Amino acid sequence: MDIRWAAAGLTTLVMVCGCGSSQSGVSAADLAITHDVRRGADEIRTTHDRKTLEAQLGRVVARLRATRGSTAVVERARAAALAGFVLTRKGVRSQIDFMENDSGEVEAATVHARRADLYLKRGANRIRAAGAALGLRIDDLDGY
Repeated sequence: MDIRWAAAGLTTLVMVCGCGSSQSGVSAADLAITHDVRRGADEIRTTHDRKTLEAQLGRVVARLRATRGSTAVVERARAAALAGFVLTRKGVRSQIDFMENDSGEVEAATVHARRADLYLKRGANRIRAAGAALGLRIDDLDGY
């Protein structure tokens, strides 16, 4: 009798754990958006070469533009993430301009540095807001 109860318990456990998935009810587009936001944030944190980062962010932006969320919440998060990555890319471009064009030109260097800081800060805030809406915790994004 004990073996039957153990077998019934084990069968029930397997059925409960095996039925459905942890992402049930979530569309493939929503998962792709979440994945792109996570990937973009990771690239900002780990890529130190500004030109490489600019190209990577361009790919993230293209993927987010091509995808639509299945719910209003995910669509708002996608739009916020898209805006955040576009702003971050502008900030990275300003950093590149600062490094390439501003040697000895204090005024131009100041303009590019301020612009980079503004875009990177605003971009990071929007990316964090999008992450929060998608259930992701996004902390520091390369100092912002």
